[in-house]
Amino acid sequence: MSNLGGGQTLGLPSNYGTTYSLYYTIAESYNVSGSKLVNATNCTNTMVDDTIACLRAANATILNTYSSAPRYVVEDNIFVNTTELSLQTRNNGTAYVPTMFGIVANDGASFSNLPINVTTGNLTGALQVGLGIDASAAESVVNSGRFPYVNVTGNWTIDAFNVTQRVATDDTFRCIDQATVFAGAANEVFPAAYYYQFERAIDGYNPNNLPGAPVTPGYPNGNPNEPYFKLHGADMPWVFGNFYDELRDANDLYSVQLVSGLFASFTKPGQPNPSPAYLEARGYTKTLEAIQEVGDWQAVGAAGDSGNVRRLDYPGWTSTFVDTEQCAWLGYPVDYYVEQ
Repeated sequence: MSNLGGGQTLGLPSNYGTTYSLYYTIAESYNVSGSKLVNATNCTNTMVDDTIACLRAANATILNTYSSAPRYVVEDNIFVNTTELSLQTRNNGTAYVPTMFGIVANDGASFSNLPINVTTGNLTGALQVGLGIDASAAESVVNSGRFPYVNVTGNWTIDAFNVTQRVATDDTFRCIDQATVFAGAANEVFPAAYYYQFERAIDGYNPNNLPGAPVTPGYPNGNPNEPYFKLHGADMPWVFGNFYDELRDANDLYSVQLVSGLFASFTKPGQPNPSPAYLEARGYTKTLEAIQEVGDWQAVGAAGDSGNVRRLDYPGWTSTFVDTEQCAWLGYPVDYYVEQ
């Protein structure tokens, strides 16, 4: 879910997401974060066994909250025995099971910076601040024409940030995940691969304190039909059926019922299409109506090279892969893993 990766573009050797799909060795993980945690817990013993014993007795709060605590997938040659997920051919290192990948529409907004102190109209400067890239890379984004500035809100800072988050979402989430399921399907590494994009969300990881769905007449809790940022982690209420906020409209409820049912179905037979007879017998009328309107959720390979994306809302819709031209320009085309 919202798997991270990519990040090796626009002049950057990596970003926050890179190591989630390109794994560290044990030594690399230790050098980057493990050694810092050892120092933070005063477990700097000369003997390895003593260091391990000290860490086991360390304050759990430090272990969980330390800013440089190890958070990486590690190539340990036991559970993870490759540098990245092997997608070229079916192999013993990649489980042959149905898979589901997907993102929230604006995942990258949670990992970008608002251009608060940038002069209005300076989109190059906004991209530099937002993505941590140099002026040359920022200018290349602007000159590419693939990430245009659009006046959506009338607030230049927010609209410029919208460009930044689109680049960040593509670079760190969308491109690498679409490429993963495409290669998995094309090379028959997985028996089936499904892909989604959440188009309705609430809350999520919001370090920039971005506004949610705007309040409009008839929508005192926010209008989810108007543009707003769908953030990283904002899909959890739909996945688990735990929607604790005030409903913004009836489709909040209907979409939670629908999406949690699709995910639950996938966990059983490995495909996200509940039986219509089951839905009818249980009285899940709104879910049944949505599926009948949109159709079954097809696996990625069913649509050939264009892919198949389930856009999760109520009732939702189906599309081909998103931002494929942008992904190719960033260096992560949809066939990135096919013959790598």
